[in-house]
Amino acid sequence: MRYVLFFCFLTLFACADHSREGYDIPLAQKQNEENQNLAALSILSDAIKNNPSEPDNYYKRAVLHYKIENYKDALVDITRAERLNPNSGLFLYQKAKIQQVLNEKGALKNALDAESQDFSSPELFILIADLYLKEKKLGMAQQYMQKAEAVYPYNSELFLAKGKYYALQGDTATAINNYKRALVLKPHGFESYDHLIKIFNSAHLVDSALTYNERALKKFPKKRELVFNKAQILENVGALDSATKVYQVFLRLEPDRYDVLEKVGDIYLRKKNYAAAFLIYDKWGKAVPENEKAYLKASSCYELQKRYPNAKSYLEQALDKLPNSKILLAQLNNVIYQIEAQNSIYENNSRQYFTRKSKPEEEEKPEPQRRIFDIGNIEKIQKRSQITIGKDTTRN
Repeated sequence: MRYVLFFCFLTLFACADHSREGYDIPLAQKQNEENQNLAALSILSDAIKNNPSEPDNYYKRAVLHYKIENYKDALVDITRAERLNPNSGLFLYQKAKIQQVLNEKGALKNALDAESQDFSSPELFILIADLYLKEKKLGMAQQYMQKAEAVYPYNSELFLAKGKYYALQGDTATAINNYKRALVLKPHGFESYDHLIKIFNSAHLVDSALTYNERALKKFPKKRELVFNKAQILENVGALDSATKVYQVFLRLEPDRYDVLEKVGDIYLRKKNYAAAFLIYDKWGKAVPENEKAYLKASSCYELQKRYPNAKSYLEQALDKLPNSKILLAQLNNVIYQIEAQNSIYENNSRQYFTRKSKPEEEEKPEPQRRIFDIGNIEKIQKRSQITIGKDTTRN
């Protein structure tokens, strides 16, 4: 009876009408779906245990793991299925799909291999287009979008890919329109919301970005990326204190997102809170010891305060961890130059000061008397007499 229920569930899952999957799902229904997923996983695990050489069971469990966002477990299962049946285009497609989510190399190769195994579907073409978009090969991406459109033009994933395509070309308005069409076709699709929020934010359309982010948070309260989006929006509008608090909430949810540490440090740096910025950058450096950027930013907190000896000591410690780092060595040399320049200025000022103090004061000498000669009256000033010019004979 248990297996009958399982296969009934799989049949319903495979044949579900995705055109209605966007409607709001009641909480009780969601809970029931989660229970069904757990029951199906349990049944599949038993089936694999009983027959470990059957690839289809690994594939079905991989699909289920993907659905509930257990992507790493999904990759393990689909890899086992592929080993048991390496010529299955369906298995290669599913593997590429999982690798795309995990940002793993080989996703595009597996998707193209799936096509070469005569596996053909609009979903595969859209996946290949999306992977070409990641590599910014827009021409190839467009070819596969056209293939998908020829098979099924009203696919929400196709409009999503088109939105990414136009966004990469800088056509924000067309990108937004395509993302909105994807959202209409699949109202419960997180990715459409995510791209709309990000494109509104990058275009400084803050009200729209916040509106869509709040709507998405209501639909997907477990999606931590939406918390990150909100922090970015607040940072862009200059609400730095609020942005810092939201980033810190996100870090409690995702402690391994070290890129967020950089953002928090940058906010403190903008506010000239150098001590707080240093602590954040230093934490980032300790978490990712091979990251040169973290050490450089931490050192800059000292340098901006002209505390060059502290910066020198910090960079020397960083070079102990990364002895081959040319950029850290160059920055250390720059700091040493600044220290020497400071010392030189100090020595010159000190020398001038002590020179002035040690020089004896000279007594004022009286101005030497000038010799004055009495030359007397050299000549008498003669009184001038009137000159008689004579009569003008030219006039009659």
